[in-house]
Amino acid sequence: MFITFQKCLLSDLELLQYVGRATYEPYYRHIWLENGLEWYMERCFGEETLTRELSDPEIEYWIGRDDLGHIAGFMKFYLHKSMPEKGESNALFLEKIYLMPDFFRKGVGQIFLVAAEQKATELHCKALWLNVMTNGPIAAYRKAGYEICGSTRFEYGLLKPEERGGFVMFKKI
Repeated sequence: MFITFQKCLLSDLELLQYVGRATYEPYYRHIWLENGLEWYMERCFGEETLTRELSDPEIEYWIGRDDLGHIAGFMKFYLHKSMPEKGESNALFLEKIYLMPDFFRKGVGQIFLVAAEQKATELHCKALWLNVMTNGPIAAYRKAGYEICGSTRFEYGLLKPEERGGFVMFKKI
């Protein structure tokens, strides 16, 4: 499968809101307490948040499309963000990577990760890192060459307590 990536601009705000919600809401509703999903969607994809982030030169959102133009998913990067706990300081942080359901289990996530690695290489970063929930796609990241280098917690008040554990994973570039 061939995926092309488009860097989102401020003019893509509504599209990004749609893709963010379509890739998240149906699959993660169960991890939130009452009103938590709505709070998180506004926190991540509200107009104020996206206007600020799409205007920040250190943050990029990319939408991936297949060769027919169908949206496969999106990624969000912090272009220069040090790894936690004395990790690599010259690193690219992949904060979000979400796929549309039609693209699950087809190798598309691996294509997205390769594109992220290419971006890190382009920026001369020494590592690419991310946080993943303990029940998240750890095996997929390992398959792509990522290693666990620490633990983290997702401390959102409306996130169910049993869903807050996570790992920091990284890949040397």
